[in-house]
Amino acid sequence: MNTIINKILKNFIPHFLDQEMKTEPFIKIEEDEIICNCFQITENTIRSHISKNDIKQIEDVTSICEAGGNCGSCHILIQLFIDQNKHQKTSEQVPSETSKSKNNGRFWKKLFPAND
Repeated sequence: MNTIINKILKNFIPHFLDQEMKTEPFIKIEEDEIICNCFQITENTIRSHISKNDIKQIEDVTSICEAGGNCGSCHILIQLFIDQNKHQKTSEQVPSETSKSKNNGRFWKKLFPAND
């Protein structure tokens, strides 16, 4: 048994000590996390469907990509993604105070040009 372990150690340890292996991992882990374990649907897929289709309810996500259609344990995360998308869209629609004042200033300057 020791000979098998020694062979394994001799063959595989040098690969882990190699400098190239430190920069390039042996096993790549997917960054996109699976949210719906029942149907193996990832976070990016769910977020993409929510933003493209302007989804407001979990049932709509389920009808489009099946996420949340079985056990329901992912419903809280899907609702979070829907709420975040809704908040993002409303913050994009409301102009900031600084842009309002800049536009307002240009308007008045066009109406009443300064006589220098």
